[in-house]
Amino acid sequence: MEHHLPEHRPKATRTTKPINEPLELEQLLRANSARNWSLNDNCAPYPRFEDLHIENLYYQFTMGGNVSYYLMSAYYDRRLAIDTTPSVVLLGMISSLSGPFERAFCQLWYEQSAWPELVDMERHVFGWFDSWGIGPDHVYPVLLTCPLVGTAREHRVPQLVSLVFGDRCARPCNALRVHYEAPQRRRATRFGVCVKDLQFPTEDMSERFVEWLELMRLMGAERVIAYDLGGQTLLPNTMRTLKHYAKQDGLLQLLPFRLLEGHPKPAANYGLSKRLNEVLMYNDCLYRNMYEFDYLAVMDVDEVIMPLGKLHNWTALVELLDTNNSRNSNSKSESAENCYAKCSLCFRNVYFSRELPQDGTPPASFYMLRHVQRVAEHLDANSAIKCLHATAYVTMVHNHFPLGWRGACGPHDVPTAIGQMQHYREPDIKQTLKEPPPVRDDNIWRFKEQLISNALAVHRQLGWSLP
Repeated sequence: MEHHLPEHRPKATRTTKPINEPLELEQLLRANSARNWSLNDNCAPYPRFEDLHIENLYYQFTMGGNVSYYLMSAYYDRRLAIDTTPSVVLLGMISSLSGPFERAFCQLWYEQSAWPELVDMERHVFGWFDSWGIGPDHVYPVLLTCPLVGTAREHRVPQLVSLVFGDRCARPCNALRVHYEAPQRRRATRFGVCVKDLQFPTEDMSERFVEWLELMRLMGAERVIAYDLGGQTLLPNTMRTLKHYAKQDGLLQLLPFRLLEGHPKPAANYGLSKRLNEVLMYNDCLYRNMYEFDYLAVMDVDEVIMPLGKLHNWTALVELLDTNNSRNSNSKSESAENCYAKCSLCFRNVYFSRELPQDGTPPASFYMLRHVQRVAEHLDANSAIKCLHATAYVTMVHNHFPLGWRGACGPHDVPTAIGQMQHYREPDIKQTLKEPPPVRDDNIWRFKEQLISNALAVHRQLGWSLP
């Protein structure tokens, strides 16, 4: 059976800028600064651009007691499964996982309004555990939640939020635009993919990216959101290929990002610092897109969540799992925690190594199609999994699993008979390349003809010579 591309939706106008691009933020603050807006003469004045402490272009520095905060972005969260009251959620980095943390408040400003709403900041949710690694000068991902409880405008979206400590009336030294894109009417389950920054400074990844992006489309992804550090992190031809997908095609959204490497100076352990920043990217992707997609996959570009058997895309996979959940649920399991719903659907990792024999049948430009030998055994359910996260419930994600959720049960371990996470890299345990003996797994060939056809069409558009 031939499986065609999903119908292209009209391209929506989407920002590829940071939510708090400094020049635009400066223009907004300076335009309103002369109006002398405040709650009253002695409380919560409108933020001034000259009072902001901007670090590394996209972060705003502030202190709460002895703890340093680097605020990156803010989002309006009105998901009913999360809370009956909307919240403003701030995403950033923090210098301590243990505190003590000074009491904090959110000052919320609405468009063309002369006075703010003042609410408590009620929750720190960390995107890291100290057992994963800590060290001097490191900063750690954090979500700060300000429920809009009891405000006169709780169902309006604020334009700006400032975080202040100790005194709710304090003059702010930070100001973040609040991101919100209204939910659209949906006709079917929709999927997006979140990818960290793309760093391949010495290898042309163009062919690999075309094959992977076209396979994501066949799986059902409507958009892939990735991050760009700028500079020399990608070769010119690789960037040209990505720009094609971002500007002409529309499948890819490429967002600028800057690493925050430490406080008060860059941390010595760059690898740990990089992993901490990746959590920030994944959660920015989640909160930017929580209304547009039903599920967000967090993956790298050498990974594919692959439906198996008669399942040919993520929609069919999710529908089967929903049907199975419905059959297995009963009245005792239904509760306020909604145990029918799962916050994430997680897939076990299995390695397809370049050291195993290739199949030379597909063209040489199709790495995944040629690598159909894999190690014999999947990793366990706690090792290197990747997930489809249900945006209705998940509140924080990590590279491998959800870190927080509300209104649903925890992550579901998907049986390997119906889905697996195919990882095209070398296994950590080299012995698995020999024992147990590797096996042929060419389930990706169900998509071979369509994938080759679609990818070669892109090769032509890019002006590449064809085999």
